[in-house]
Amino acid sequence: MKFKAIVFAVTLLMAGGLYASVTEEETFSFKLNDGGRLSVSNVNGSITVTGGSGDRVEIIAYKKADDQKYLDEIEIDISHTDDSVVIETDLPDSDSWFSGSNKNGEVRYEILVPANTNLDSIATVNGGVEVSGVAGNVDAKTVNGSLNISDLEADARCSTVNGSIDASFTKLEGQQKVKAETVNGRVTLRLPKDADVQVDADTLNGGINGRDFDLETDKGFVGKDMNGNIGNGSARLSIDTVNGSIKVRSN
Repeated sequence: MKFKAIVFAVTLLMAGGLYASVTEEETFSFKLNDGGRLSVSNVNGSITVTGGSGDRVEIIAYKKADDQKYLDEIEIDISHTDDSVVIETDLPDSDSWFSGSNKNGEVRYEILVPANTNLDSIATVNGGVEVSGVAGNVDAKTVNGSLNISDLEADARCSTVNGSIDASFTKLEGQQKVKAETVNGRVTLRLPKDADVQVDADTLNGGINGRDFDLETDKGFVGKDMNGNIGNGSARLSIDTVNGSIKVRSN
């Protein structure tokens, strides 16, 4: 019993000391006109954007850091008008690694926007991006993280370096232009059965599957590609990855 108590005390010490962190939550609310624009720039942390009713942008920022001093220095800068909201994350410089006191922090965003908002740039470096219920244009990107985008029906650009892309469309036709690109990760796109789009897909190391729409894959000297039309091919869809598979599926 005494031994178990000692082990439990050591575990609590590790949880409360070596792995301790402090958190803080900030909320913001701004009016945004129909068809307005939102931009988010983050460094460490995920971003989730959800479209809904109403005419306001509701922002919850979950801040986390190794200690209170670093947390207090994390700043969220927001500039806004009735037509635009721009969010920028400012993390303080970490102490030198050689000093033995390297500090880290992150901000995770959950944002509710009017459904017709245009997402000019939803960007982070280390973290994933999720978007749903947004009918306007979408530009989502990260470096180390995956993208999960749903309910697309306008122009879209999805980009990551180390991570997968999973996107679904409620509409893909007319003058829409869509580009999905990653370096190390798979790309899975789900299109409506009545999509009308020209598809151009390329991968260096991975397979390509477009059988749901009778699209044929060609194996070149290096890599694979898939080029063809769904319907009359009015919209444009470009898919690129280096190390990963590509799948074009029917919803």
